[in-house]
Amino acid sequence: MSVPKILLSLVLCFGLGVSKNVTYLARAQNTEAVPIGMGKNIDNYLSGIEALGFSGAIVVSKKDKIILSKGYGYADRENRIIFTPQTVQSNGSNTKQFTGAAILLLQSRHQLSVNDSLPLYFDNVPKDKQQITLHQLLTHSSGLVSGVGPDDEAITFETFFKRIMKEPLKFESGTAYNYSNAGYSILGKVIEKAAGVNYETFLNENLLAPMEMENTGYVIPKWVEENMAIGYRKGQKWGKVFKKGWIRDGPNWHLRANGGLHTTTEDMLRWSRMLAGQGVLDEKDIEIWTTGYVPESNGYSKYGYGLVTYDDPKWGKVVTHSGSNGIFTSEFFWLPEKDFFFYIHGNSSIVPVYTLQDNILKAAFEGSFKFPRKIGSDLSIMPVTVRKKEGRYYNETGSIELMADDIRLIGKLYGQSTFDLLLEHSTEQKAEFENLNSTTREVMKRLELGDENAFENLVPNNVDSRDFTGLFLDRIQRMGDLQSLTVIGTFENTYGSKFYEYGPYTTFVYAKFKHWNQYWNLVWNEDGKYKGNYSGPWPEFTFIPVGNGKFIGMRGVYPWNTINAQFHRECLFIKQASFCLREY
Repeated sequence: MSVPKILLSLVLCFGLGVSKNVTYLARAQNTEAVPIGMGKNIDNYLSGIEALGFSGAIVVSKKDKIILSKGYGYADRENRIIFTPQTVQSNGSNTKQFTGAAILLLQSRHQLSVNDSLPLYFDNVPKDKQQITLHQLLTHSSGLVSGVGPDDEAITFETFFKRIMKEPLKFESGTAYNYSNAGYSILGKVIEKAAGVNYETFLNENLLAPMEMENTGYVIPKWVEENMAIGYRKGQKWGKVFKKGWIRDGPNWHLRANGGLHTTTEDMLRWSRMLAGQGVLDEKDIEIWTTGYVPESNGYSKYGYGLVTYDDPKWGKVVTHSGSNGIFTSEFFWLPEKDFFFYIHGNSSIVPVYTLQDNILKAAFEGSFKFPRKIGSDLSIMPVTVRKKEGRYYNETGSIELMADDIRLIGKLYGQSTFDLLLEHSTEQKAEFENLNSTTREVMKRLELGDENAFENLVPNNVDSRDFTGLFLDRIQRMGDLQSLTVIGTFENTYGSKFYEYGPYTTFVYAKFKHWNQYWNLVWNEDGKYKGNYSGPWPEFTFIPVGNGKFIGMRGVYPWNTINAQFHRECLFIKQASFCLREY
């Protein structure tokens, strides 16, 4: 619906608390923005993966105009409450950028300095930690361990601080990088000591209120309980971060100031204007805030004051951060040179939102992007009905393990024959992939035996095969207690897929250890030479009910392969094959 100009101005000036130049087209019932331009493409992409299990909300702006503000899926599956831009959920480690901004604001008021060391604020600091500065805490270069307990342990600061001070440093302060949630919790207490008020109170009065962020905080906002998202882990209800293991005035100190701020996508848009100079931080502090200082372990990005920066050859400077507790996930992403921003969060472990970044950018900026097929689910299907179909379905040479996720079934694929069927491989592909599987099995056997040259004759001429082998042997040694290395199958890295830029083929290997499992993606060149191993999810199809016992299976990555499937009694029929709930 159209919005009268007078009403639009009121929304701009009072409802959003952002630039007066923002164009905001709202639907009265839930104030979602009508997608504009590239926002339509992002919406098409997210609408497509909604059927795959994405539930959450996004806000996107371009040159001070909101081009998309929308929710997808359910915030509360049990009560069928839809996700909207007003739905509240934890933003995870995106809390760190608020802590960084608070430190800079206090520094601008001469109440602290980022060069201050711990003994200025705390007694009984051990000798090895007395040189740690606030700058080092902010940039994860202090040498402190990541944490000393779970997020839901109701721990006071005194107990937390004693525990962290007993832990040995991972390296001499200021000499390396180690992501430390504990370091940011200590910064939260520094803010309290410098400001003389509770951490959340300082944020609320000095950063959030000026940006009209009424729905961001820990306990101060007066949220309606029904507006808070429920989290889902592997298809099962997990609950809320809100007040789980919290103490009297907010989160315990494993979580406070490093994570767990609750917010909405609408509020995070307001927050983004701080980076553009429309908040309480001055230009100099914004520059400090959005600069990377310490290289992260990936080799290209740098960590700053609660934000990560890097230069991308396609997008220019990137300022970003993600957040996750394994269930609730969020992604904050800004391209200052393109004046393009999005914030997205979600409440399901099945589709972590930080995995969507590449496709959101491709949908926005690349006209050649291929969208997933939009599949309309049969909404008359009940989750309890779908759960009855869980289990591992076998045929003579492969299997599919099904796990219910609301009204969907997530299917893990096992065996080359299963890959061939669902990915519709040609005869030539089948022969090529079986050769790579055979080669990989031999390599895995040699790795299990500790062979220091397991990749012998399988790497390019200018590379020492022992170097590649050593990477795997080091990983096996670090994990400890290797039980098995199983080759699952091989597939083609089609254009636009995750591993396409690395090489044409991927062989998927399941590495099982006593206390942990890993998924390996071994990428090969066309000549059969090994290119490298990259992290990635188990090859899966999501089966979406479309009525009368029929499902459409869709692969959750490009090229979004789809295939028809149908259940009959205890069997799943796909084309000429049947997979049944009994083991061959």
